[in-house]
Order: sequence, then structure tokens, then C-alpha cells
Amino acid sequence: LRQAFANVMSVGIAKGMSEGLAHGIEHGKAGRGLEVMEAYDPEANSKYLQALQELKDLKYPIVDQLKGLKDAPME
Repeated sequence: LRQAFANVMSVGIAKGMSEGLAHGIEHGKAGRGLEVMEAYDPEANSKYLQALQELKDLKYPIVDQLKGLKDAPME
């Protein structure tokens, strides 16, 4: 769980950096394309979505326990 969360955070930061680079290039760095920027990752969005899906697909035992107790009588 910890590793999956760390992956989402790491890939999310990389995605944000790539988007920031894209906007910076568009707004003032005429004559330079994103392909010349080493930090730009054109696959950042797909990597981010994949990491989010992996986090979503994890099984959380506490959630399963709570679902099992949702209709249990309160004492």
C-alpha cells in the first residue's frame, strides 16, 4: 500500500512538472519545442493514470471488514 501510494505521488509530481514545462514553453520560450527539454515526459499522464488505477485496485482488508459489518446490529 505504501509503495503504491508513493508511486502515485511520484508519477503525479512528474506529470505536474511535464505540464508546467509545456505551459512554460508555450508562453514565452519561442523557438524551443518540448522535445528539447530533458525533463518533459510525453507519457506522464498515462503513467499517472496507471499508477492511480494500481492504487485503486489494491485490496484493503479493513474496508472489507467494515463492509461485512454494515448491516450488523448495534449493541
